[in-house]
Amino acid sequence: MAKRKVLVIGWDAADWKAIDPLMDAGLMPNLEKLVSGGVRGRLATLDPPLSPMLWTSIATGKRPYKHGILGFTETGPDGKTVRPVTNVHRRVKAIWNILTQEKKRTHVLGWWPSHPAEPINGVMVSNFYQRAHQPINEPWPLREGTVHPAERGAEFARLRIHPAELTAAHIAPFVPDFAQVDQDKERGLNSIARVLADCSTVHAAATYLLEREEWDFMGVYYDAIDHFKHGFMKFHPPRRPYIPEREFNLYKGVVTAAYRFHDLMLGRLLDLAGPEATVLLLSDHGFHPDHLRPSALPREPAGPAYEHSPYGIFCIKGPGIKQDELVHGASLLDITPTLLTLFGLPIASDMDGRPLLDIFEQPPKIEVIPSWEEVAGDCGMHPRNKAADAVSDMDRGSLQQLVDLGYVEDPGEDPEQASVRTVQENRYFLARAYVDGGRHPEALALFEELFAAAPDQLRYGQQLAQCQLRLGKAPEARATLEKMRTARARAHEEARQKQLAAMPPKDRPDAPPPKDPGPYREEPALRLLETAVLQGEQRTKEAIALLERMALDPAYGDKVQLRCGYALLKAKQWPRAITAFERAITYDPQAEQAYYGLGLAHLRNGDAERAAQEILHGIGLNFHRPFAHYHLGEAFTQLGRYADAAQAYAVCLKMAPGTNRARLQLASLYQDHLGEPAKAEALRREVGERTAPHVITVVSGLPRSGTSMMMQALVAAGLTPFTDDRRPADANNPKGYLEHAAVKGLARDASFLEQAVGKVVKVVAPLLPYLQPRYHYKVVFMERGIEEVIGSQRRMLARLGKEAKAKTYPLGLHHAFHEQLRRVERWREQCPNVDMIRVPYGEVITDPLTAMKRVNAFLGTTLDVAAMAQAVDPALYRERSGT
Repeated sequence: MAKRKVLVIGWDAADWKAIDPLMDAGLMPNLEKLVSGGVRGRLATLDPPLSPMLWTSIATGKRPYKHGILGFTETGPDGKTVRPVTNVHRRVKAIWNILTQEKKRTHVLGWWPSHPAEPINGVMVSNFYQRAHQPINEPWPLREGTVHPAERGAEFARLRIHPAELTAAHIAPFVPDFAQVDQDKERGLNSIARVLADCSTVHAAATYLLEREEWDFMGVYYDAIDHFKHGFMKFHPPRRPYIPEREFNLYKGVVTAAYRFHDLMLGRLLDLAGPEATVLLLSDHGFHPDHLRPSALPREPAGPAYEHSPYGIFCIKGPGIKQDELVHGASLLDITPTLLTLFGLPIASDMDGRPLLDIFEQPPKIEVIPSWEEVAGDCGMHPRNKAADAVSDMDRGSLQQLVDLGYVEDPGEDPEQASVRTVQENRYFLARAYVDGGRHPEALALFEELFAAAPDQLRYGQQLAQCQLRLGKAPEARATLEKMRTARARAHEEARQKQLAAMPPKDRPDAPPPKDPGPYREEPALRLLETAVLQGEQRTKEAIALLERMALDPAYGDKVQLRCGYALLKAKQWPRAITAFERAITYDPQAEQAYYGLGLAHLRNGDAERAAQEILHGIGLNFHRPFAHYHLGEAFTQLGRYADAAQAYAVCLKMAPGTNRARLQLASLYQDHLGEPAKAEALRREVGERTAPHVITVVSGLPRSGTSMMMQALVAAGLTPFTDDRRPADANNPKGYLEHAAVKGLARDASFLEQAVGKVVKVVAPLLPYLQPRYHYKVVFMERGIEEVIGSQRRMLARLGKEAKAKTYPLGLHHAFHEQLRRVERWREQCPNVDMIRVPYGEVITDPLTAMKRVNAFLGTTLDVAAMAQAVDPALYRERSGT
């Protein structure tokens, strides 16, 4: 096979929505050439969509909580100052480190963040290279660590372009009527010159290397599209009502000119790379060019990120790559695994992405190793204890750019206080990354800490409440919402009183003066959160009614249709859910959650064909939804498309190996429809044998519903309990509790589950939704009348010496227990990796042998049923209904 050369080009914030009309008009011929000769697709981003975090995930194949880059800024070595983010906190190897280890000649230019430059097998020019911090008549030294090898610093310094070197001829393609701009009052032309000079500097270094150096891999990153869009997308046609006509006419062509300029640079890179090179063009996120772009940004750090859209661009062309094809479901986490595959190197199981095999004419065989972090050898990575040098004037210039763009707050005059805010913000971004990765317990602890310190911060409370709801903690979410309301109203009133106090007495009549903001009005975000909390409290009808009222309000309109659709889906109102999801899609045609919800509604409404169509559309936008593939398999099975159904279930299993329900569905397809009984048998063996290391047996139920009795029976039959023996037997449970203290903290820390694999563990009903989806659970759920459960609890309190509580009848427990049982049922319905049998407590007492035979059959094992039955002590049945 010919030697593979790969050129990766990053265009921050590039979006097909803006690009396609330009290609259709013939304005981006070089990109059109790349697209027609290769494969293109959307690239799903991550949350939070902050570029330093995203480009590091692109380069590592790992989520931010693994790689360690968590925001735009970081604290300096002294812990008391703030500077732009560097790469010294990156904990894992990037693609260029792996390729260095494999002796590939590797060059990297401008990647964010890449300072200080790493000693890789090639040239690295850091993202601190291009910015001019001094006037053109003053020295412009390169900062130490900007270029590797260091001795080539002067060589690359000569390639830089200062904004003052640009002429009217350079600015005119962006602003043809530039002469009408009053540059003493308006900074638009200055901003364009700065971004253009930075971009051209990076491009000069890239072309210089391609012309003179041998290379196997080269990565070059351009941030200009993102900067042009944040500054000028608001002027992009059509004109919005709040944009003055003069400014619109001046700046309406800036974004189009930016794309055309990048197309010219792309053409030069393609020529220098040559036809034998594989060229990959991508962006980390998109940028709303239409009605989805907010008219105003929230006043918070990284507020401009609200203008980002969830899909960037992906386009690849080269030897062995398909031509004029589409790829669906790509994520930026897939880039590094795909690059490794292009070079014939193994991917690592600790990476969060997958190689995009659909791009290849002949998909290669994939080798998997546990981790590239365990592969020894010089990789050109900084030592783990390396600290970048102290904060400098250049840092302050780069930091000011982030302030000007709105990504970070002005650090002000107190550097120590600024460093505290930086740590706080980065912990907030870390928590959001945990949520995006499905690690809600870890996120919850961070959000609780942040909200406790700043209860008036709307974003902290919103994220905390949403996380609580995802973990089934509706009462806690309600409490968070009410605290937010109180804190926001108090903050508003304090600001109002301060404003009134500053007015002269004559401007303080009984009626509120014109400048008085008036009494507090609840923010739209809190009303939206109210609808989510109502659903968490099982008040679905109230949530639907509120959402439908909000849909009539122009402030919300079709923005709430997605939420409304899922609420109606939960209420099993399929036709109304279909209507809501269709309106959500009309509002945002890229809303993959709406397509998935629409498909599920059609499936439940009996229209498998439409269900498959809509779910496929959603998967095309975001491939990484295992349960979407599961429901697609259901739809295909109903349509008689058995081979397609088998493929869908197989994809589900690849993403979520613990989903035994998909494994059994796939086995049935092989057995009954595809004529492959051997595969069916192998899958069934997998359920019973090969997946045994991934299965956890759970005994659950309401407190005092017989869970300890069932644990004792299963242990008597030979199962190994997950217990720490800390809670001894007592009068309430003479045969022991068989519990583990770690289970009580399941909502915060589920890491102990790894130790429970292959064992039986007791988990009370309220904690079931916190079980992690990566395992398969066989749940034996004990059922007992709520009156008996409450009576048993009161007797237990009396035996513990808490007579006062025992005598007080807990009226609220009836409702609480009913809600817990409903929550368990919803959890079971939503989790294909959960199998459950319900075992009535009274049946176990009156006919233990029959009950235990049922449990044994459910577990698919050969337990000692007689021993199980003998473990049941009918004398313990002390609280019966009506007695």
